[in-house]
Formats: sequence, C-alpha cells, structure tokens
Amino acid sequence: MSIKRLFSSPVFYSQSPYLLLTKNTLQIISLCILLFIYGCTTGSDDIYQKTTTKSFQDVVEDTDFVITEHNFRITNRLHIGSAIQERGHQNFPQNEIFLFCNLSLAEAMLTLEPRYINYCPYKITITDSGGFITVGTRLIPEKTDNSKIDKIAKNINKILRTMVEYAASDDLFILEPDQ
Repeated sequence: MSIKRLFSSPVFYSQSPYLLLTKNTLQIISLCILLFIYGCTTGSDDIYQKTTTKSFQDVVEDTDFVITEHNFRITNRLHIGSAIQERGHQNFPQNEIFLFCNLSLAEAMLTLEPRYINYCPYKITITDSGGFITVGTRLIPEKTDNSKIDKIAKNINKILRTMVEYAASDDLFILEPDQ
C-alpha cells in the first residue's frame, strides 16, 4: 500500500489492532509535534554579543565598571579560563563570567513571574576568541502572555545590551549608546 493511499483512506490501522488512527488524528499529532518543536526554539535563549580587538584585561575592567555604573551589584566572578589553565591546559583561552543583580529589578520581575528566578543573576561573559574578544549576555524573553513582564524584560534587556556594547566599545565616554 502506498503512503499516499494509506493517508487518504478514512481509517488507518497500525500494526497493533488496538491503535486506530484517523487522518484527522494524524494531522493533529503532526501539528502538536510542530508546535512542540517551535516552542523549544523560541527566543528564550537569545544571546546578545559583540566582539572587540581590545585586550582581554581592558574588557574585564570595562565590564566591571559598566555593571556598577548601572546600579547593579556584582555577586561573583568566575575565572573559567584561568581555572582550566591551572589544571594543566596552558593554551586554553581566557574566559570570565560576571554574575550581577539589581534587587529592585529582580523584585519587580519576580513579583510578576516567580519562575524568572532562572534568569537571575544576570551575567556577562567574556571570551578570548583568538584575535578578538567576545562579550555576551543571555537576554530575557520579551514576548510572553504577560505584557507587564514583557515591559520589564525589554527594560532589563536594554540595560544588558548597553553593558555589552560598552564593554566591547573603544569609546568609553558613552555609557548610553543612544545618546
């Protein structure tokens, strides 16, 4: 029996006599699978990044500065690259992660959506990519069913983008790129 004929028949019997699938049921299952795949690929894991030819140390110092200038508190710094180098991999590239938080923004966000604790603390990563430095951050989803959380997410993402742009920029006199 051909596939076309199989799916054009009103009733499709699988190998199991207990499983009866109609054409409509197959279409619904296919639609559910597509929606599941689409849901797994939405913008919840958006990474915003910039590259620069500045030295790694300059980018680290500029990141430290811009985080505090935006009224965030650095909660930790992870020296991933140097930790791996200390384990005997001398040629491993430098990598830093800044973890930081602003309690007022976190409170506003978590009051509306407690599950967004998974986005806290915010982080900026700095990676030596061989010839250039990459500065990046993970953005918060801006398109949800809650317009209030979307507004807060857009505000936080704007701040995060500004921080990344500043850390990667050669013009350190501009804290807000739009000005």
